[in-house]
Amino acid sequence: MTKSSYKTGSTLARYGGAWTTYLGSAHGVLTAAQMTDLSLTEMAGMTGMAFQLYMHKHCDAASVTVYDWVSRHLNVLDRIGILSEVYHYEPGTRTYEAARKHAVTNIQASIDRGVGVVAWAIDGGEFGIIHGYDDEDGVYLVDGVAKFNRAFGSDPVLYENIGLTFPPAPFLHYQIPIASVAYNREQTYVDSLKFYVHEMEKQYHMSPDFHSGFLAYDNWIHALSSASYNAFGLRYSTSVYAEAKMWAAEYVRLLANSWGEMPRLSDIADRFEEIAKLYSKMMLDILAQDWDGAKHLGKPVTTEQANQLIPCLKKAKVLEAEAVCILKEAL
Repeated sequence: MTKSSYKTGSTLARYGGAWTTYLGSAHGVLTAAQMTDLSLTEMAGMTGMAFQLYMHKHCDAASVTVYDWVSRHLNVLDRIGILSEVYHYEPGTRTYEAARKHAVTNIQASIDRGVGVVAWAIDGGEFGIIHGYDDEDGVYLVDGVAKFNRAFGSDPVLYENIGLTFPPAPFLHYQIPIASVAYNREQTYVDSLKFYVHEMEKQYHMSPDFHSGFLAYDNWIHALSSASYNAFGLRYSTSVYAEAKMWAAEYVRLLANSWGEMPRLSDIADRFEEIAKLYSKMMLDILAQDWDGAKHLGKPVTTEQANQLIPCLKKAKVLEAEAVCILKEAL
């Protein structure tokens, strides 16, 4: 490539940090593009991301990302008034390679107008942000979880490698915010709580090996009781959901204090705060891990630790059932 054809582009979008990496990436992109002024907690609650609870029968790490990405990610941003486009292609489809080549056109166009892109497989099996590109080197400039674990942060991704950087799940998946529109914030509050009830009571989730809500608790408890859990996945999922439950508790308390248009919101917030405390105990006290996952995720989980988690999960499930019961009456 000659110097005269050199091009580069960048945005201010950066990954702010969240165990739910899709949420952290989307929030970073929207905030930098001035498409939202929501805090991470507000966005987690209003979009329903704080209420997702999925678990594989052996607590595999994939638990937290096994859901319908296309419809869910479109819905997440639609809930807060963001029109977006999601591109998703998988190996084995006839247009997969063509889509990977065409991605550079879509991504560069978004960056040229100052809007970053949410993408899968940035720093391994996580979502991250494409915030720039460099035609001379043929790379996307990215930001993801590696910034917390490596001095030099995230490695650029070659144009030709988009979608291929995490071999276990080589999906081409990226989302481009297009525009923000006015929306009914109070309706979003109601919809988010309805989503919570739906996800907790859902009877089928993606495949027989994964469950949502109350059935996810059953999967989790059974895996621990039968010692059939994946230790890495167990630690990873616990961190993701401990953070999500913290967001959920903060969000519902915020609604109880500042909105208050639904009866017994304070009672629901009380339950959510107790649930968050249980998840914090599971993570910090029983599994002895903090928010710096790189230091802890590879450690084994002893039988004693697994057995100590079970009563916490059983109590959390009871509290969730109480919250759902109150919400169904209020809604």
